[in-house]
Amino acid sequence: MYPYGADGPEGSDFAAEVRRGTAERFRKTDLPLAKLWTYYYGLGGGIDEMSLDAYLHEALDIPSGQVALIAMAMTELLEGESL
Repeated sequence: MYPYGADGPEGSDFAAEVRRGTAERFRKTDLPLAKLWTYYYGLGGGIDEMSLDAYLHEALDIPSGQVALIAMAMTELLEGESL
């Protein structure tokens, strides 16, 4: 959200790249948003379902720790489906 935050412009570009990658990965799955949010929240996620939806539609920046939890939740849910 802030183009020149503590990480400088490079941090902002990297965050946008991660957001695009996460959003694209989510779109390529048939994973319901509610299921992803519930699992993510169970891992200790700290954003609400609406914010997660906004993030996955590339409309909201969130802290990197939350991004890592979203990625972990997606990975664990998708690996669980392939077993």
